[in-house]
Amino acid sequence: MRRAGFLALLALLALPAVRGALETRMSLHMAVELPWLFIVGWMIGSLKTPAFDRLERVDAAGLLGATVASCVLALWMVPAALDLAVLEPGVAVGKCAMWVGAGWVLRRSRQRMPPVVAAFFLVNAAWMMATAGLLYLEAEQALCVNYRVDDQQVTGLALIAWSLVLGGVGLAALGPLLRTPDDPLRIDAEA
Repeated sequence: MRRAGFLALLALLALPAVRGALETRMSLHMAVELPWLFIVGWMIGSLKTPAFDRLERVDAAGLLGATVASCVLALWMVPAALDLAVLEPGVAVGKCAMWVGAGWVLRRSRQRMPPVVAAFFLVNAAWMMATAGLLYLEAEQALCVNYRVDDQQVTGLALIAWSLVLGGVGLAALGPLLRTPDDPLRIDAEA
């Protein structure tokens, strides 16, 4: 049942009308479609299959998953990548596969990730998103061929908002490490 729900969410994004509506505005493309693809991958990563379990052998401390997700995020902050995804069907398919894959691999890596590793990658991702958001917000000319400057500024604000969410999650991941050993609320990182 869950598998069907995940595939339905992905199929919905594959509909030309839905994808077209999301990709007509840069803000919807970056702040809605890309996170949606990531979330679908995250949800698929919750399914238990032997093939997914093979990842554990090469993903010590969740570093592989966090690195893959960080690289995907970095690539899709580049305006030329968004332009190519709108103009070239092959790049659009690759974009979808990358974001779903990043969500999947990060979900599978999460349980092996110590709090300090999770915080490091989340806070760095937040910093990267905030920086891209500020650049989009402050640019006086369109950085993407397919999108207008006013929508680019909305995208900048959206990226800054997403960065605040990621940064908050990253700082929350450090919570267990910040409590004193005799704190009754302390959660051991080893547990």
